[in-house]
Amino acid sequence: MLLVLGTLFAFTIPRVPYPKGQIPAAVVHVVSKQFQFALSNQPIRTEEEFNRAMGQLVRVPQGQWVEFRVTSLDVNHGFAVYAPSNKLVGQTQAMPGYVNRLFLQLDEPGTYTVLCLEYCGPSHHIMRASFEVVEPTTLTSAVVR
Repeated sequence: MLLVLGTLFAFTIPRVPYPKGQIPAAVVHVVSKQFQFALSNQPIRTEEEFNRAMGQLVRVPQGQWVEFRVTSLDVNHGFAVYAPSNKLVGQTQAMPGYVNRLFLQLDEPGTYTVLCLEYCGPSHHIMRASFEVVEPTTLTSAVVR
C-alpha cells in the first residue's frame, strides 16, 4: 500500500500547477468583505484603499503567471476565478488574518469573473468582481509588476 501511494505521489506532484522558481508577471491584491471583492495591483491595507480599489479596472497579462494574494476583512469567503467561457480556472479561500496565494496562468483573453463560493450571509449571491486578461504588449509598467 505504501509503495502504491508513494508511486502515485511521485507521478502527481510534478503536475502541480504552480510556477517553480518563477516570479509572476503580475500580482493582484484581493480583499473581501461582506459582500464585495476589491482587486488592485497595489496592496490594500485600509478601508479607504479598499473603497478606492472597488472602482479600479485590473488588467493582467495573457499567458503569463499571475499571483493573486487573497484575504478577508470579516468572515471566510470563497475566491473563485471563472474564464470568459465560464470555466472555473482556480479557487482559494479568503480568510481574515491570513493571505492565501493563488498562481494562475490565464491563456484566454477577455473578462474573467470572480465569485464567492463560500456562503457568507444573506447577500452572498451578489458578491462578484471581474478583471481583464489582455495581450502583455498592451499593459503599462504601472499595471504589470
